[in-house]
Amino acid sequence: MSDQAKKQSLVLRFIKEFLVYRKYTAIAVMTIILGTIVSLYPPYILGIAIDEYLIVGRVEGFLALSLMYLALILIQWLVQMVRGYTIELIGQKMVYSLRMRLFSKLLQTKIGFYKDKYVGDIVSRIVNDTTTIVDVFVSGLLNIIGDIITIIGVFIIMFTLSQILTLASMISIPPLIFISMYLGAKMRLAHRSVRGRIGGLTSIVEETYSGIDAIKSFNREKAFIGKFINESMNTMKASIQAAVLSGLYWSSTGFVSTLSSIAVLLVGGYLVFIEMISIGTVIAFTQYVGRFMGPINNIAGMYDRLQQALASLERVYEILDFPEVEEDKGIELKKLKGEVVFDDVWFEYEKGVPVLKNVNFHIRSGELAAIVGPTGAGKTTIVNLLLKFYEPTSGRILIDGINIKEIKRSCLRNRISYVPQEVYLFPGTILDNIRIGKPDATDKEVIEVCRKLGIHEFIEKLPKGYYADAGEAGKRLSVGERQLIAIARAMLRDPDIVILDEATSSIDPYTDELLRNAIKNLMVGRTGIIIAHRLATARSCDRVVVVNEGVVGEVGTFDELLNKKGIFYKLYQAQMSRTIELEYGYQYAGL
Repeated sequence: MSDQAKKQSLVLRFIKEFLVYRKYTAIAVMTIILGTIVSLYPPYILGIAIDEYLIVGRVEGFLALSLMYLALILIQWLVQMVRGYTIELIGQKMVYSLRMRLFSKLLQTKIGFYKDKYVGDIVSRIVNDTTTIVDVFVSGLLNIIGDIITIIGVFIIMFTLSQILTLASMISIPPLIFISMYLGAKMRLAHRSVRGRIGGLTSIVEETYSGIDAIKSFNREKAFIGKFINESMNTMKASIQAAVLSGLYWSSTGFVSTLSSIAVLLVGGYLVFIEMISIGTVIAFTQYVGRFMGPINNIAGMYDRLQQALASLERVYEILDFPEVEEDKGIELKKLKGEVVFDDVWFEYEKGVPVLKNVNFHIRSGELAAIVGPTGAGKTTIVNLLLKFYEPTSGRILIDGINIKEIKRSCLRNRISYVPQEVYLFPGTILDNIRIGKPDATDKEVIEVCRKLGIHEFIEKLPKGYYADAGEAGKRLSVGERQLIAIARAMLRDPDIVILDEATSSIDPYTDELLRNAIKNLMVGRTGIIIAHRLATARSCDRVVVVNEGVVGEVGTFDELLNKKGIFYKLYQAQMSRTIELEYGYQYAGL
C-alpha cells in the first residue's frame, strides 16, 4: 500500500469512528449552516439602513429594521454558542475515546512492545497526538464547512450587489494564499520547535531530579546548571523566532486583507461618485470583504495542520493496531500446587539469537529453589517466561503438569507473586502500596500480614506509620525498605508460588535481617523461586539451578554443587574472594 493510500485509509477509518457521534455531528452541521446563513444578512441590512433611512432622513420603519438587525445578531450569538458547545462536546468525547483505547491497549500489549519505546514518546501519543487529531479532524474540518458556506454565500451576495466591487475585493486573495502557505508553514514549524525545546527542558529537569543524589555526590551541579542554561537559551531563541514569525504572519495577513477593503473603498467611492452604486452598498461590501477573507485564510492554513494530524493519526493507530496483545483465555485455576517444570525451553528476543537454549529443570511443589548465574545468563528471562510476559520460542513450561499456554493469564498471575529487584512504589501511603496486591483488603488484613512477616514494628516506626507517604516511586524509602513493602504486597495475595529477585544493593544489617526473616516467612507453605545474586542465599534452598550463557549447566543442592566443583563452585569461589578482598580493603583503610 502506498503512503498516500495508507493515509487515506487512516482518515476513512477515523471518519467511521467519528460518525459514531452522528447525532451530535448533525446538530453541529445544522448550527454551522444556520449560523453561516444568518451571518450573511446583517451587512446587507446595514446597507439598506444607510441608503433608505439614514441618508434620506426617513424615520418610518427604521426601528423595525434596527430590531431585525438586533434579532439577527442575537440568533447568530445563540447559534454560535450551540455550535461551539456541540463541536467541543464531540471533540472531547473523541479525545476521551481515543485515550481510553490507547491506554487500555498499552496495558494489554505484550511487554516486548516497550523494549524500544521511550516513556515520553508514549505519553506524547496519548496526550498530544490525540489532541492534534481531534483539533484538526473534528473542530477543524467542521469549522471548514462553515468557512466554505461563508465563502460561497458571501461571494454570491457580493456578486449580486456589484460585479465590479467583487472583482476589486479579490485583489488580496493571491498574496493571502501565498502568506498562509509560506509564512504559515514556517510559523508552525517554529512553534513545533518551541514544543520540542520545552520537551528537552522538561527532560533535563526530570533527569536532574531523578539523579540528584549522583549529581551532588560527584559535584556535577555546575555542569547540570550549564546544561539547563544552554537548553533554556535555545528555548528562548526558538520562542523569540516563533513570536517574530507569528507577528509577521498575522500582521501580513491583516495588512493584505485590508488591501481588499481599500480597493473596495477606492473603486466604490468612484462608483458612488458616478452614481453607479449607493454608499450603503459600499459599506455593506466592506463588511462582506472581512467575512470573505477570514475563511480563505483558515482554509489556506489548514494544509500544514492536516499533515501534522495525519502524522499523529499514524502514531496513534500504530499502537491501536499492534498485533501482539496478551490474551486472557484458557483454563481457570483457583489454586496451584506449585510444581514447576521447564521442558526443553528455547527463547529468542530477536529472531536467530537464542537467549535460552534447551533449558530443563524441575522444581517440586513446596520447594525453595535458587536460580543463579552470571549477569546476562538468562535468569530474569526464565522468570519472564514463567509469568507469561513472553512465550517460549519452543519447548514447554508446565505448572502442576499443565502447559502454561493453556492456563488463563489472569488466573496464573493471581496465584504467583513476583517481587522484583527494583521495586516500584506508587505515590501514596505505605498502606495503599501494600494493598495493591489485594485492593479489597482491609487495614486489619494488611497489618496482620505485616505482623506475620515481622515487619510491623519497622512500619510503625516510620513517620505516620502505615500512613507514611512513600513519595514518588518510593524514593522516601531505602532499597531494602521498598523490598519489605513489596514482600508484604506479595504475601497479602496469599500466592501459591513466590518469585523473588534478590536486591543487589548494599543494605544495612538491621534491614537485611528483616528482609531475610520476611522472605523466610513469605516462603512457608509455598513454592519459592529466588534469583540469588548473593550465592550464599542458595545455602538455605532445596534446589539450585545454575544458568550460564542461556543454558542450565547444573542442578542440585548447595552442598552437592560445591562438592562437584563445577560452574557453581567457580562462581561461589570468585564471589567469596571478592568479598574477602573488600573486607580486607576496608580493614586496611581503617573503615
